Amino acid sequence: MSGNTHQAKAVIVGAGPVACLVAIELRRRAFQVELYERGTDFRRLHGGKGHSFNLTLTRRGLKSLQPHLIDVLYRNGVPLPQRVIHHADGSLSYQRYGTEDDHHLLSIPRGLLHHTLMDEAEKAGAEIFFEHECIRADPAGAKATFATSANGFRESSGDILIGCDGANSIVRQEMSRRGARMSISQEYITDGFAELKMPSTPDGGYALLEALRDPGCPDSDSHGLHVWPRGDFVLLSQPNVDHSYTTGLFMPLTSDDPDQPTWAKLRTEEDVRALFAEYFPDIVKFLPQLTKDVLAAPPSSLKTIKCFPYHHELAVLIGDSAHTMVPFYGQGINCSFEDVRTFFEILDRNLAGQDRDSGIRQALADFTDARKGPGDAIADLSLAMRAELKSHTDDTDFHARNKLEKQLHLRHPGDFIPLYHMVAFTNIPYNEVITRHEQQRTIVDDLCGRLDVHTEAHKILDAYPASQAANGSRLGQTLTLDLAPDQQKYLLDTVGARLLRYQEDLAAGKYPASYLHHPDGAHDADGKLIGALLREDDVPQHGTSLEVLLSEIFDRAMTNGMIHPHPGFMAHVPSGGLFQAAVGEFISRTLNRFPGAWAASPGFTQIETNVIRWFCSMLGYGTGSFGYLTTGGSIANFMALRCALAQVGDAAQQRATVYVSSQGHFSVAKAARMVGIPGDRVRSIGVNRDYTIDVDELRRAVNHDIDRGYIPACVIGTAGTTNTGAVDDLVRLAEFCSQYSIWLHADACFGGFFRLTGRGRTLLAGSGEADSIAVDAHKSLFLPHGISALLVKDQSQLKTAFEIGGAAYVPELSNDDNFVDFCNYGPELTREARGLTAWLPIKLHGITAFERCLDEKLDLAEDLADRLAHLDEITVVDRGKPHLPTVGFGIRSNNRADQARRNERLAELINSRGSVYLSTTTLPEEGLVVRSCIMHHQTDKVVIDQLLDDVTWSLGKL
Repeated sequence: MSGNTHQAKAVIVGAGPVACLVAIELRRRAFQVELYERGTDFRRLHGGKGHSFNLTLTRRGLKSLQPHLIDVLYRNGVPLPQRVIHHADGSLSYQRYGTEDDHHLLSIPRGLLHHTLMDEAEKAGAEIFFEHECIRADPAGAKATFATSANGFRESSGDILIGCDGANSIVRQEMSRRGARMSISQEYITDGFAELKMPSTPDGGYALLEALRDPGCPDSDSHGLHVWPRGDFVLLSQPNVDHSYTTGLFMPLTSDDPDQPTWAKLRTEEDVRALFAEYFPDIVKFLPQLTKDVLAAPPSSLKTIKCFPYHHELAVLIGDSAHTMVPFYGQGINCSFEDVRTFFEILDRNLAGQDRDSGIRQALADFTDARKGPGDAIADLSLAMRAELKSHTDDTDFHARNKLEKQLHLRHPGDFIPLYHMVAFTNIPYNEVITRHEQQRTIVDDLCGRLDVHTEAHKILDAYPASQAANGSRLGQTLTLDLAPDQQKYLLDTVGARLLRYQEDLAAGKYPASYLHHPDGAHDADGKLIGALLREDDVPQHGTSLEVLLSEIFDRAMTNGMIHPHPGFMAHVPSGGLFQAAVGEFISRTLNRFPGAWAASPGFTQIETNVIRWFCSMLGYGTGSFGYLTTGGSIANFMALRCALAQVGDAAQQRATVYVSSQGHFSVAKAARMVGIPGDRVRSIGVNRDYTIDVDELRRAVNHDIDRGYIPACVIGTAGTTNTGAVDDLVRLAEFCSQYSIWLHADACFGGFFRLTGRGRTLLAGSGEADSIAVDAHKSLFLPHGISALLVKDQSQLKTAFEIGGAAYVPELSNDDNFVDFCNYGPELTREARGLTAWLPIKLHGITAFERCLDEKLDLAEDLADRLAHLDEITVVDRGKPHLPTVGFGIRSNNRADQARRNERLAELINSRGSVYLSTTTLPEEGLVVRSCIMHHQTDKVVIDQLLDDVTWSLGKL
């Protein structure tokens, strides 16, 4: 810890078992440690038991403890080497957890574990402050504020702030509130839980062990986790060192099935007795307080919580505060203890040779990187175990499969490890456990489909190695790049399921319109964090599981920045990204046909030609027109300028000039540079009060250039400025360009397809007179990013601009303009076939559906402008009618600087609520205004209502 002279200090919120273990490890590293607990010291209560329910430690969690602590726990716990299944017909079966002596669960009362670790933490020198409730946390200063039992306050700060305060973590809430831009999901399951007390026998014995002992069954002499699987509900019971049993009933809270037992139906003692008499008759006599325990309080709820990141600034979450899971796998405490072990391995590595602050900050980032995937994975595994305990354990096929998997492990220990074994008795990260389990399950499923698991298990054991070799890994792990059909199906199914879950979450509002809505600019740090986590300077030498990669995409790469597909995203010119269009592109990429030469792919070339001619028709072009599908409007504008220069001739290009309004898109200047026209020959023409190009000023500029020997090559009319949605007078521009023989290009990237509507045809009158048009289907046709077009009135002029001879190695090139070689109509040779991205949704729905959707956007913009104009403090930027769906607005002020500051703050407040995301822009007359662009196909009246609510709320906060 070079560079620091004071003793390092850690502030820990919470003093549960995980917090105490963290404190012990910090003291071993000479940190000053303070723990703050909202409750009283449970050790001083009668019995000192704390929470009474049991925890189950396994090899994975025990590895995090010092040997003397493990000895204490074994002296006070009960090893459980098996499950004892109580079937509905009254029979019993025994399922061993593993194949070795230490393949067991250590059942230990939570209070005893807590007591042991708390004593050890104090013995190590940690200070524990009870009845101190955390009310505020500052991750940047590693500081927390606590309310004390004496109605006072205490503040503590250190070098690191650690949140071990459980599922309802205050530290997590404060991290999110103070700039972490945290992604948090919380999912309640339908079950409720109640704990029942089973005392020891009158002579002090274990009630279940003694009652079930069978001289003919050696397994009956050993303890186990007792399971009563009953389909939709389950009873669990495990022994304690005092010879009692902790028993839990897990059952749905409600159900639409009138015959389904639920907590809602347990109203009286008679209801409870009837339930247990029917489903659990063998345990009733051991539960003297049955009805009292069941009815004493409402059932406890169960939930899963996931979050990302686990850290922010100098604060970190460890244990349940980072990942809360349901208890069906018994891995909550083991995962949390593994968190602790991993955290200190990372901390030690980063503090070696670094100053303390840098080392801690890097350690926290590395910890998030290391534990997010495993934390999510074990939460998912715990939910899956719920189904296994409730129903699968009562199934004979499940028992046979379970037995087979243990035999596979004994026969092929390096090639097959059962799922439970991997989870409980190895240190394989939980997310890698899932990957390996899926790979193994595929092979065993195939073998069990061909061989009977009950009668031909020996054949399956013999066949496994060959099947494994033939199957390889699921994906990416083998040296060959080829995927077998079942691997392709797995890839499609897995990715498809994850995409559908994303779509459902997006529709359910689980994503904000943008993560860039924190007024203090914390999004910048968050983006840098994501970049650091995803950065890989070294080329991967080995494969990674698909599940891990999907987690990287959806849990990391996705959860930051702007969410363009969100219906509330109204910055820039949004693209909703129709799902069916993405499917079209996926098909095209999978088929991988080459559209550069017609003969290479006549079918797909024709589909793309159809789309281009549809676009020409939509924009007002007739016979003889054509075009080229591009990846965006910038490339389309570049191609248009190339066409314009081809008309003036090579010799004149060094004197060519280009004209665009001051409100035109900056991509025009970039396109000019790409074709060799420097910035000083791109003329910025002033605009009228409605922000359309001033044609009179244009005329003066053109005449002036002609007088100086320049050659006006192209005028760009903007059909939809990004700032206000203004559309230049294309009719007048066409007349002007015809008079001077100048190429007229219409930059209709924003507004082009609104010409499908009646209002749009009025607004874009004259578009068909332009020599070329750039249009973005990923804007006003709602398609995914990357599908635009350059359209030209005369097909031959496009070919003249781009055709190059000399492709002798492609002898199949066509001379028939009805069967085009796209390599002669644009800058690319090898590229993807782009037509399906537009063709599939247009063919699926018909163009009328798009027209209706575009009309709706125009209506919504008019409605928004009218409603904003009725707000006392708001001024709306003047909009002609018709007008593209952009609405600029802001707070009135006579002071330009004050207005800019207040409108900037207004936008920040609106965006901070996460429902919508707007941008700001600066206009010559109005100054800085807030800008809303309504272009998403799913943006509807509900979203506009929400926007108005957000504006009203924000005005009240200014």
